[in-house]
Amino acid sequence: MTVIKTKALCIFRYQDKVLLSQGYDPSKDEIYFRPIGGGIEFGETSRQAVEREVLEEIQLQICKTKLLGVLENLFTFDGQPGHEIVFVYEAEFIDPHIYKQHHIQGCETDGYNYIAQWLSQEQFELDQYPVYPKGIEQWLFNT
Repeated sequence: MTVIKTKALCIFRYQDKVLLSQGYDPSKDEIYFRPIGGGIEFGETSRQAVEREVLEEIQLQICKTKLLGVLENLFTFDGQPGHEIVFVYEAEFIDPHIYKQHHIQGCETDGYNYIAQWLSQEQFELDQYPVYPKGIEQWLFNT
């Protein structure tokens, strides 16, 4: 049975940069970026989910969590179609030292390790890596 998934992602900004995790789609041979976050579990709000996901993946607590908007995302990943409703938040880290780290090690619940890094809008334009989900670009560098 195919289902529509619900997710909560969080945008972190510092100076002129945004923190994004790097991913890879093997069927497209594509490197891409996306905000940190993940699935909403039954019985939790999207805000609770984004706080939990950030804590689980990069072991950091967040504050000043604010809903920016909601996206509907139809996509293909690793050759499989997907459909998700994505709650997009912005927040700040409680620990201010995080903003000085260029890379942050992350781990998905399935054991997949990734690197999150601070990237400027210029870096995206130069490297031309896609950012997912589609439509999230409107919130990345706009405060």
